[in-house]
Amino acid sequence: MDILLSVVGFLLTIGILVAFHEYGHFWVARRLGVRVLTFSLGFGRAIFSTRRGPEAIEYRVGMLPLGGYVRMLDEREGAVDPAERHRAFNRQSLKVRAAVVAAGPAANLVLALVFWWLMFMVGTQGVLPKVGDLGAESRLAAAGLQEGDIIRAVDGDPVMTLSDLRLSLLNGAIGQQALPITIERDGGRQDMTLDLRELDPLGGEIGQQPTDILERVGFALWRAPAYAEIAEVQPDSPAMAAGLEAGARIVAIDGREYRDPWALIEAIGSRAGEETRLTIETDAGREDVVVTPRPTEVEGETVGRIGVALAAYPLDTEAAESMFLLERAGPVEAMGLALERSWEMTTLTLTVFQRLLTGEASIANLSGPVAIAEYAGKSLLLGLSTFLGFLALVSLSLAILNLLPIPMLDGGHLLLYAIEAVKGSPVGAAFEEVFARLGILLLGLLMVVVFYNDIARLMH
Repeated sequence: MDILLSVVGFLLTIGILVAFHEYGHFWVARRLGVRVLTFSLGFGRAIFSTRRGPEAIEYRVGMLPLGGYVRMLDEREGAVDPAERHRAFNRQSLKVRAAVVAAGPAANLVLALVFWWLMFMVGTQGVLPKVGDLGAESRLAAAGLQEGDIIRAVDGDPVMTLSDLRLSLLNGAIGQQALPITIERDGGRQDMTLDLRELDPLGGEIGQQPTDILERVGFALWRAPAYAEIAEVQPDSPAMAAGLEAGARIVAIDGREYRDPWALIEAIGSRAGEETRLTIETDAGREDVVVTPRPTEVEGETVGRIGVALAAYPLDTEAAESMFLLERAGPVEAMGLALERSWEMTTLTLTVFQRLLTGEASIANLSGPVAIAEYAGKSLLLGLSTFLGFLALVSLSLAILNLLPIPMLDGGHLLLYAIEAVKGSPVGAAFEEVFARLGILLLGLLMVVVFYNDIARLMH
């Protein structure tokens, strides 16, 4: 099911974003009098092809869904009827050619804004950034935060959800040593300073999943007190051997009471192979049961498992429900929020690209088609709002990537046009050929890196 969702999500994402990108080129070219021959989604052999309109434009879908192209009449690609030469792309003025090339990334920028606008109107789902039990080495604990505090602002930016907190911390951590944060405690607000020295949010080893910024600062999410009720006992498990049954609640381990099922699972996990006394509560009362968690390999680490499935039942349902937020905005407010999000993500993306080029950021932060497919599937599962936000982010990234001055990309063509504008004539054919070969090499190396990152992360 996960693989199916990933495939569907990937095809939807690439199909929508590439189609809109190429339509930008297509629409502007036709409006400016350039004759279009082919509009293609994907590369390689066509799995679908048709011709439409008085000019018999070919609309096709290629076998490789990793991009697309718009083919225009061009004397550099073959003979052109003298009567049609005025419509050839190579015969157009510098401004027309630049407008046609820039239209693709511009279309993706507009599309990102539209998706974020729709997302804010549909409603953004999120989790309240309420602090739980912080570890002794947590940077948040060192800053003075305590369990129950709600983070309301980071570096002056309002924070409503956990996603907002992640973005604000990432933005603030790049190039800063300390961040002012505002928390809500006992109905009042307090300002504190979060020390981020020696924390590199863009570091990491190639092939490894970049560490979440929330994990780096030691954030722990607050959880409403809850009972851990046994929902299922697996056959031939330590739990079955100890006589545990579904419906019973595990309330204590070795005499220590727990009101956090996740902390209880971690405690059991730390006792692999050790006799452990569980306090069990049923309608008949409480009793102690001795069980030895079975050592089990989980992601290369040995943890203890007793062979039960647990269900969490909050002691305070209202407090548990208050952690989940759903916010909707009207069309005008949503557009303001979309513009703000677009600006934040554009500056963040440009900063990351700049640091990648200067070597200040690890190439472990790069992801490719496999990661896009994985995240597309997950966002589909989480609902329309999440998927819209994902589409907006990928559309923005596609626009910025295409504007980079790399041969074969739109930005590479725009760079050649800039040179032409300065020198007063087009660059030579030999230079353009070498430039194109360099682009193929760079893009090939980039694809190797992102595919390696994606596959290595999956293997981990």
